[in-house]
Amino acid sequence: MATKLLVIAGEASGDLHGGHLLRELKKRQPGITLVGIGGDSMTPYLDEKIADLKDLGVVGFFEILRHLPRLWRLKRRLHQRLSQGDIHDVLFIDYPGFNLRLAQSFRRAFPHLGLHHYVCPQVWAWRPQRIPVLGQTLTTLYCLFPFEVPLFKDYSVRAVCLGHPLLDWVKPEVSRDEFFKELGLDPYRPLVTLLPGSRPEEIRRLLPAMASMVSRSQLEMPTIQWLLALAPTIPSDLVRPWIQGLPIHIVADRSYASRAYAQAAVIASGTATLETALLKVPFFAVYRLHPLSFWMAKRLVKLPYFALANVVMGSKIIPELLQNEVQGETLWVELKKLLTPEGSASQIGEMTLLRERLGHSGAMERIADDLLGHLHVSR
Repeated sequence: MATKLLVIAGEASGDLHGGHLLRELKKRQPGITLVGIGGDSMTPYLDEKIADLKDLGVVGFFEILRHLPRLWRLKRRLHQRLSQGDIHDVLFIDYPGFNLRLAQSFRRAFPHLGLHHYVCPQVWAWRPQRIPVLGQTLTTLYCLFPFEVPLFKDYSVRAVCLGHPLLDWVKPEVSRDEFFKELGLDPYRPLVTLLPGSRPEEIRRLLPAMASMVSRSQLEMPTIQWLLALAPTIPSDLVRPWIQGLPIHIVADRSYASRAYAQAAVIASGTATLETALLKVPFFAVYRLHPLSFWMAKRLVKLPYFALANVVMGSKIIPELLQNEVQGETLWVELKKLLTPEGSASQIGEMTLLRERLGHSGAMERIADDLLGHLHVSR
């Protein structure tokens, strides 16, 4: 007897979570067969890879339209794979725009599949109509925040919160001395890190303003050292045209260290805001969407904040710049505030409270144990 699990992630943060979770599954059950879609973090644990993460990384309502044919082809391939009959459980990792539709189609075509979703979609922020869909379609829903579980009490889904795994893995990959030596940086000069996102559309919308900010800094604070932390889904060739001629170091595999040892950071909204807050690094969040996507988001989103760190705390502990506010001059003004002792002190205090709110370490081990206890066994 053996267990086979189809695993589907759709973006860099999901791939990171997926890599940790798949490692724990393999550690506990070495004979499990993992089939699916993932990136650099998940691939070493996949016994059968159907597609790469790069085939899925799309953001925004209207940006998705031009990628629909490719997404439909991928959906067809997944249905064909399940039709072979040897897989009885699916694990969706975040990426609800694609994964929830996929879960519904799987439920219709394969009624007895176990459908497990890791990372509850942010239904408390927008699209509350997804609550009954999730509740009636899924077998298990792993929530990262305790306040999400009661939303599903009236439905058949087993919604559980076993903690937030970021508490375990958000730590520098190397020591401060090693990091500065690796990159040839001066430990006595200020360091600022840029995270422009993990999708090509985010890079195109955010990096030009970040580059303009760096350019402006050369007149007022030329001693700043700049890092651009590159997501594994983004090739360096995509960012180089925007930063050509600017004193920006590209870092591809030191995402946490590049923030942990910085005086400040500028972060594209997403999981990275929560990570950076856990590292207790002063920062502000930025985001830009296609104008029509933003218009629709404004009509749907029910929260006053877009940065996840602010949402979790229920208050604006970090500044947020959105759409036309994301300009070089505006970013530079905001950054200068963070580079003062007064500007950073209050943020760091709030970040300590945020860590306490996320609970205890060991979440990924608990999730792996729980999932293995609810998988079907192939005969």
